[in-house]
Amino acid sequence: MIKTLVQYPNGGKIDVYKFVDKSANDYDNVFKCCEYFAMQGAHTIIYPQFSVTVGNIAYEYIFASLKNTQFWGKCPDFTVNGVWYEHEGFDTSKDLSDSQKRADTFCLMMKRGVKQSDRIIVEDCQIGRRWARKVIFNRIHFEKQNIKDVYIRTSDGLELLYKMEAG
Repeated sequence: MIKTLVQYPNGGKIDVYKFVDKSANDYDNVFKCCEYFAMQGAHTIIYPQFSVTVGNIAYEYIFASLKNTQFWGKCPDFTVNGVWYEHEGFDTSKDLSDSQKRADTFCLMMKRGVKQSDRIIVEDCQIGRRWARKVIFNRIHFEKQNIKDVYIRTSDGLELLYKMEAG
């Protein structure tokens, strides 16, 4: 049911469920996110997407750790050492020539991501980092959204934008 795609000398690895659609638009970006963590020694698993989740025996088995959470019935993209992450992208043919379009793109990725997981990785849409942190702060403190980590996937890897303080 699970196949190891890559194993690193430091113990990190990328596993994938056989049901995963490797031709999906975001598969390569999800894989690159997993690669980032696996190269640091983490165990990552890429999960399949289900159109029907409730009452689906395969979904209930594969996503069992989401039971009794706000994410039950959702299909986050992958786990890192057992912790769920959601990757959100955007249409790269979209015109991002002005700051409002970039801001709207970031906000849309965040809106979709928080529905799937409290740990989100968004594609780089060239938004200001300080502004993006303010958006995340407002979502947490005023909209009461559950957000623990936000990364931006850049051409160099993943850039940590926000991490919830322990405590």
